[in-house]
Amino acid sequence: MTDNASISNATLGTPSLPDISLFEFATEGAALSLLCVIGILGNIVSLAILSRPEMRSPVNCGLQGLAFFDTVVLISSVTMLGLHKLGYKLDILRSYTFDAFPFVVLVAYPVGLIAQTGSVWMTVGVTVERYVAVCHPLRARFLCTHRRARLCTVAVAVLAIAYNAPRFLEIQLVRVAPGQYVAKPSQFRMNRLYYKVYYIWLYLFVMYFIPFLTLAVLNCCIWRAVRNASANRQHLTQRQQKELGLATMLICVVVVFFVCNALALLVNVMELFDMYQPALVRVSNLLVTLNSSVNFLVYCIFGQKFRRMFLEMFLKCTRRSRAPRSIRSYYSSSVRTETLRSVVASSPSCHKTRTSNGNCAQLSSL
Repeated sequence: MTDNASISNATLGTPSLPDISLFEFATEGAALSLLCVIGILGNIVSLAILSRPEMRSPVNCGLQGLAFFDTVVLISSVTMLGLHKLGYKLDILRSYTFDAFPFVVLVAYPVGLIAQTGSVWMTVGVTVERYVAVCHPLRARFLCTHRRARLCTVAVAVLAIAYNAPRFLEIQLVRVAPGQYVAKPSQFRMNRLYYKVYYIWLYLFVMYFIPFLTLAVLNCCIWRAVRNASANRQHLTQRQQKELGLATMLICVVVVFFVCNALALLVNVMELFDMYQPALVRVSNLLVTLNSSVNFLVYCIFGQKFRRMFLEMFLKCTRRSRAPRSIRSYYSSSVRTETLRSVVASSPSCHKTRTSNGNCAQLSSL
């Protein structure tokens, strides 16, 4: 979503301003909205693929949680920034900007920060899983399980909600005319102690300092293990090669995370010294949005199994859309019959391992 500086300076501005700069319209309006739409579609496809039975594993449980949080971040961004800025120059959205936005931001602001916190710490959680699986494979069998992966995802969600609960009290509606309201920082948000301790320092530690340090240390260890193993790739089993491939993919996810959030860290540090650069805030918001939109491409590039299943899904949808209606009906009937026969013919002793995508060495590689 966005960082603290952008919320207080960009999101909560009064809608009485007649216009915004072309740069602000292009970055936080047009470009950000386009990224959000593309990112939401990509995350939905990622969720559809990662939730399939063939992809169920502890590590994929973590990736599902990450895709979910990123989707909420993008929805909050487009409603709180994208559509809001577009409405200053597009008549079709003017009513949203000047009438609906003050009410939307009451929910979009805290929910977006909850999702952003969840996204950051799900990235940390998946990295911890990879560290255990690659650097301590014997312990991974017991530490990285499907149950632990689900508990980790739930814990991140609960803690993100608890940490961001005060955000619901930071905005208030102010009536400026009959039937016209604006969203402004509340007295609670303007409290000097709250601003310094929670709004600035705690945000920096929870969202940047601790996650950045953890990710940097663990990914250095993972990269060293991957490099050493790659030198002896001919002696690795197929399973070990898949583990290393998945570790490499998640390293790329973390690298994108660092690149897209580095400017946001700088903006928040500058705010600590009462420095505010609007242009940096606009670009920072765009980069944070990009971070929540791009993981689908990373999975397609580095995840062989993910890419194969995406192509199968895409080709299947294309064929069905081109087939005549009678053929589609016959095909659907045949698929249902075959599925029923498969179930009836299954041996009672056969079972399907139901693993989610999260922390584990026993995983179905992307």
